[in-house]
Amino acid sequence: MYICQWGLEIIFGKQKETPAIIKQWGEEKARSSHFKNSKNKVYVGHIGGSPSLIIDEYEFEKLEDFTVALTKIGQPQFRQFSEAIAPLIIPGTQKWKVFRTVS
Repeated sequence: MYICQWGLEIIFGKQKETPAIIKQWGEEKARSSHFKNSKNKVYVGHIGGSPSLIIDEYEFEKLEDFTVALTKIGQPQFRQFSEAIAPLIIPGTQKWKVFRTVS
């Protein structure tokens, strides 16, 4: 099992707007891409973490499923979401982390 987390920090004042975009984007990914083979959760910083930190997490059975999902994320139906969220992200803060579960 693999936990794949897309982490990003957003500009001040956009803590409500950004998770809504991520949720809609996730729904489209589940409908029309290999992300449908995952379980999804979205986290925001609360206690001890900045409320500007957002984690979009996917749990995949196989790492290959995640790799295929990423290669398809450039499809036209996703463009509206990436364009909507791009101006809200603090440059240089977005990254993927992948963890392998051991128990």
